[in-house]
Amino acid sequence: MNAIIHSAEEPLFAVVGTLLQFVSTPEKNRANVSVMRGGIPPRAVIPLHSHADPEIFYLTQGTMDVFQDDGISSGWQTATVGDVVTIAGRVKHALRNSGSTQVVTVLVSEKRLYQFFRELAKPLEAGAPPPVPTPEVMQQLFEVAARYGYWIGSPSENKAIGIDLG
Repeated sequence: MNAIIHSAEEPLFAVVGTLLQFVSTPEKNRANVSVMRGGIPPRAVIPLHSHADPEIFYLTQGTMDVFQDDGISSGWQTATVGDVVTIAGRVKHALRNSGSTQVVTVLVSEKRLYQFFRELAKPLEAGAPPPVPTPEVMQQLFEVAARYGYWIGSPSENKAIGIDLG
């Protein structure tokens, strides 16, 4: 059993315009939990969406804008290095990096969200930025999200919270 994972040795993946590194997987920790290291490039957004899986982000680099709508209140907040962002399951949320440096987080979630990301993950060379998502990558995202029962906001729903999907 290997209790110490040397994250520098773990491969990097592009997942719909972001970086992910699967650090402690459910297979490794024999539990329903995953720990991932994530990167959001400058000026990138993760559009409005929701899923049953909770997410906990620990910000290690950069500044990240976080939108949450739990049905009672909604709005944007800004997280900085050292902040912890907790998003409960089924809460509509979006993330964006309005800055000029990459946002880096440690993301903790459940096995199902890990499996979702693994299906979308494309190997990436160390140091390479994630490619801008192509229409084919976006189509795969919609298909995989539908299979998992995840909700993705429409362009007009994203525009209503200040995200222009082009």
